[in-house]
Amino acid sequence: MSEKLAKLILKHRLLFLIVLVIATAFFAYQWKNVRVESPTIDLFPATHPYVQTFVKYKDVFGGATTVLIALEVKEGDIFQTATLEKVKRITKELELLDAINNYQVLSLAQRKVKELRVDPINGFVSRTLMWPDVPQTPEEVQDLRERVYSSPRYFGTLVSHDSKAALVVAGFFEDKFDPKKTYDSIESILDKERDANTEIFTIGRPIMLGYILSEYPVIFWLFGGSVVLMLLVLIFYFRDLRGTLIPLTNAILAAIWGIGFLGLLGYNFDPLVLVIPFIISERALSHSVQFVERFLEEFEQQKDRQVAVTRSFKGLLVPGLTGILTDAVGVLLILSTPIPLLQKLAVMGGFWVLSIVLTDFVFNPILLSYLPAPRWSRKARQGVVYHLLARVGSWASGWQRWAIFAGTAVVLAIGWTFASDLVIGDVHPGTPMLWPDSKYNQDTDRIGKRFGNTEIFSVIVEGKARDSIKNPEVLRTMTAFQRHMETLPEVASASSIADYLPGIISILHGSDPKWELIPDDPQEAGFFLEMIYSNAEPGDLTRFVTIDSQNAAITLYLRDHKGETLRKVVEEAKAFIAANPMQEAQFRLAGGYGGLLAAINEVVHIHQAQITALAFGAIFLFCSVAYRSFWAGLFFLLPIIVSNFLTYALMGARQIGLDVNALPVVALGVGLGVDYGLYIVERIKNEYQRSLDLNQAVVVGVTTAGKAVTFTALMMIAGVSLWATSFLRFQADMGLLLVFWMVVAMLGSLLLLPALIVLIKPKFVVGKAR
Repeated sequence: MSEKLAKLILKHRLLFLIVLVIATAFFAYQWKNVRVESPTIDLFPATHPYVQTFVKYKDVFGGATTVLIALEVKEGDIFQTATLEKVKRITKELELLDAINNYQVLSLAQRKVKELRVDPINGFVSRTLMWPDVPQTPEEVQDLRERVYSSPRYFGTLVSHDSKAALVVAGFFEDKFDPKKTYDSIESILDKERDANTEIFTIGRPIMLGYILSEYPVIFWLFGGSVVLMLLVLIFYFRDLRGTLIPLTNAILAAIWGIGFLGLLGYNFDPLVLVIPFIISERALSHSVQFVERFLEEFEQQKDRQVAVTRSFKGLLVPGLTGILTDAVGVLLILSTPIPLLQKLAVMGGFWVLSIVLTDFVFNPILLSYLPAPRWSRKARQGVVYHLLARVGSWASGWQRWAIFAGTAVVLAIGWTFASDLVIGDVHPGTPMLWPDSKYNQDTDRIGKRFGNTEIFSVIVEGKARDSIKNPEVLRTMTAFQRHMETLPEVASASSIADYLPGIISILHGSDPKWELIPDDPQEAGFFLEMIYSNAEPGDLTRFVTIDSQNAAITLYLRDHKGETLRKVVEEAKAFIAANPMQEAQFRLAGGYGGLLAAINEVVHIHQAQITALAFGAIFLFCSVAYRSFWAGLFFLLPIIVSNFLTYALMGARQIGLDVNALPVVALGVGLGVDYGLYIVERIKNEYQRSLDLNQAVVVGVTTAGKAVTFTALMMIAGVSLWATSFLRFQADMGLLLVFWMVVAMLGSLLLLPALIVLIKPKFVVGKAR
């Protein structure tokens, strides 16, 4: 069947080539529709209840695109006119930025930042802390200091407890802000305010994304350098123009089809996942290298291009097609993850991988049949690598195979101690996208130490009717929830509209602390809340409660967003909610960036095991069908399980969290591991059918297909070696994982599988010849 298909392609090669050219031109034209952007909402699972809560209330209580700006003085404290003027100027300029949500801007210079007190003449009044004017005289500055110190809602949140830093908070509309433009605008504002005595630190998703996008030209240079290094390895390996250009052309064609398909669907291309297209392009190179290597070997024996192409096609169709299908399934399984970014990536990546079938088994045969015959002998170029691999192949039948099995067991035992340390979500404070010594993560550390709150996790109190929030039971439960959550070391503080009520009642009773309570009478509670509302300007309280008092937000200020932190916060919140039901309202998790990250972590926790299990199942199914043997499925699955387990162990040892960025790399790696084994085992099978000498077949398989496997792995290692210099820690970490996975897959294919074949003599390898 495979021979007939090869002959059909060669018979009508011009027609097939024209169709390929037309299709390539079509997909190249679709590139014009590709938008390079990184929408925030694409990163989060749309069907998760936390995300649904976030989407419903983000324009009311604030979203995930919040920026924290801390001004820290070296000498003195922030209560000096020059520093306070900086706070005001920064606040005012932030209010003029595009996509700014002015209701979510907060600082000492804001009109909504007020102290509450009782005046003997005017009764209950609220007074702004530093609006509209900045205090100019020492007396005015001292007055501001005293009023801040007596306002627990602002002392420790907008002014650090040591008075060395002031905080400005700015929220942006999710669907309107441009990360790069916002980042540049904020940096321009802050650059004017930095001086010898003032340091300014900034964090928040808009800052992180903007910084990464501003540095992205460096990433493209790194990828360009990676391609050059891979080409150098190809040139060194083949030392022939066809051996270099054909795999390169395969990768380019697959990329044109893959990204063109993205444009055809109208999807955006997120530059944060650039590592995935790189891996897929490498797979196209790898499969093409196997085809060209086999062609050159067959031509050496047959001296006929058509025959050499046909024999290569016949010998590689089963392992190549099986490998490509397992790669594609590994990517397409990501579709089960309800995260738009990953779903788009899965659609693009799945089509991209499947296009390798056409480039490898249609384009390669046609091009090789047209090109002039090779003029040099492959045998004359058998060097050190050939003889080394021949020795490796001989280990399968010698005592060394027992050392291979023992070594595998020892490595697995060592890996077990580290795999248990694998963490879902972020392992460190700050962002795992950047290195710990990056400015962003250093700023995160400084703000965290001064204010203790670098992440926002919101819990919505959803009432059943208008004025539900005025119900004393609801207010008391909100207060109890805050106090409970504040007992956690992961929570720096909590705030809500319920915080205002006890303070007001106490003030109206001569500041007697015994009156810091919530009234039992609903009408009385509603009266005091209305008193608060009447003393507020429009928008002052939007971050706390809706205008109809039906819904409210409780904001938890977290010390970091590590996976364990979010897990503990969610666990405690759910336990309290379950134990404290309300008649007039219900709690809903969760808003803020912390809530979205918690949703991602829960989805990754569920789907990483599901995707891995399904990928293993797909490998088992395809290999069993391809070789018509149940045992073939188990045979090829064994080294994949080993490499997957050891990769998790490496992630645990290196403290690389399994998150939305790492999940597609891990999923693709499962398919990656089986390709090498398929090519080597298929070659061993073919050679055994010819010679009936299993030991010799293993040596031939390892020195031929194994040679291509070795150089493909070396090509990938050379390509990603530059990633270690990237300013993106994520990119460097994924490069390390890919190199490790490549090496483990290569060693498993060269050592473990041949040794197992000689030991158990599986029928799907030796059955027919017997």
